[in-house]
Amino acid sequence: MRTRGAAALLLTATAAATCTACSGAGSAVAPPTPAVPATAVPVPAPATADVAADPHGGDPAVAALRGYLRQQALAINARQSDPAALPAFTATLTPAALEWAVPLLAANLGDEMPGPYPVGVLTSTRDGADRVELQLCLQDRGWQVDRAGGQLLNPAHFARASAVVVRSGERWLVDDVVGTGEECSAAQVREERF
Repeated sequence: MRTRGAAALLLTATAAATCTACSGAGSAVAPPTPAVPATAVPVPAPATADVAADPHGGDPAVAALRGYLRQQALAINARQSDPAALPAFTATLTPAALEWAVPLLAANLGDEMPGPYPVGVLTSTRDGADRVELQLCLQDRGWQVDRAGGQLLNPAHFARASAVVVRSGERWLVDDVVGTGEECSAAQVREERF
């Protein structure tokens, strides 16, 4: 996540070692997926059970955000931040988002991600046919573990964030993720483990 103005987003210096989903703060990504042209990287549709449990689960913008978080975690685990080696990761982001997401990813390499950062969509607002703003609750700390011992790096913390997802042709891409500085609850996020 990134911070805007004086509001120190959830993922600032302390989150640099924990949150890979945020711009402006460090982030880790799991092993890269095999090289595939960006246009061929599909965003997996949520399972029917996920849609029933998550009222935003069928939203392609939400699926795109979850796809970004998953690819980020995979890149961290692979200790890889070179965009050329991460076509599935870069295929989830707009060119503008790559400007903050790649440095964030590089800052978070080294630890292990048990899955993508847990996130919950609180609201989804359509700003036209090709732009969606999501209000999120995100576990921004206490998710990454030490590779050597498997211990959590720090206590769990949950914070609110805003994400902008835009349509580019047939694909939805993450354009921005910014923390609001407000806290939220563990009950508002959904965990996914590898």
